[in-house]
Amino acid sequence: MKEQMQTNLLKKFCVFVCCLTAMFFFAGVSHITAETTVEINLQEYFDGVNGTAIFYYPESDAHAVYQKELSEKRSSPCSTFKIFSTYVGLDTGVIQMNDSVRTWNGTTYWYEPWNRDIGLPDAFRQSCVWYYRQVIDDIGQPVMQAHIDEMNYGNRDISDWQGDLNEGEPLAELKGFWLESSLKISPKEQIQVLRRIMEHPEKGELANTLKLLMLTRDDAATGLKVYGKTGFGRVDGKNTDAWFVGLYERDGKTAYFALRLDDPDNPRATSDKAKAIALSIIDDMDGNALFAEVRRISDSGTTAAKAAFPGGKVN
Repeated sequence: MKEQMQTNLLKKFCVFVCCLTAMFFFAGVSHITAETTVEINLQEYFDGVNGTAIFYYPESDAHAVYQKELSEKRSSPCSTFKIFSTYVGLDTGVIQMNDSVRTWNGTTYWYEPWNRDIGLPDAFRQSCVWYYRQVIDDIGQPVMQAHIDEMNYGNRDISDWQGDLNEGEPLAELKGFWLESSLKISPKEQIQVLRRIMEHPEKGELANTLKLLMLTRDDAATGLKVYGKTGFGRVDGKNTDAWFVGLYERDGKTAYFALRLDDPDNPRATSDKAKAIALSIIDDMDGNALFAEVRRISDSGTTAAKAAFPGGKVN
């Protein structure tokens, strides 16, 4: 009798544990929202230039993308890597905001604003390669690799540290693994990395500093703030990469974006063009209307998606 009671108690305990496990499991599942991707036609904005644009809305875990396959294609980050290298430089103390000026070596470079002693704000906005070559060398390859791995930056390959694969640039201080070399990243991955930086729970002050450097537009009338960084790369005389990557804020909402032109034979495929296209798309969202649609799609499923974007695809 005693043994039977013990057996029954054991069975009841096992049932209780199973039920409790199921409760916790399903409670966890209920908080998981499936990522929504809406393919939209933005061809008119690109004006005959081949490229992709992808927007991510964290509150609804939803993407709106033009040319989805291209948004997942990796290529050189070029000067958009200055967002990441600035983050690492500030995080490690290699760059100090109140003491960031570095000395020009006297070489006359093709871009006049680089021909002087320069500090971080101007170096970032003028995309001064020699400045960032010094910063990245001061960070060092092991530390940079650790940060690259932590943030899962693209293919995470910085093996061509000096940028020797980029044979078209003769000056060592204008070469690096991020300039048409070993490091590659897709537009979708750009968004993911930028979000990890900006929403890092322990790096809020650093993220705010980055936003100050990246501020591109601040429209008091509409409340729109756009933060971004261009990037541009050429190989064999062709415009291989043209980027504009960043985030924007409006009506208390944040969205991340990456736009890349992939049209080497088109002389209009420049970073200025990429930036102009991105800003035009954001302006035409009409008070963040696209955010509202994507959020509604995320909440309502593919039926609402097809109604909102009849000419696009919904996954």
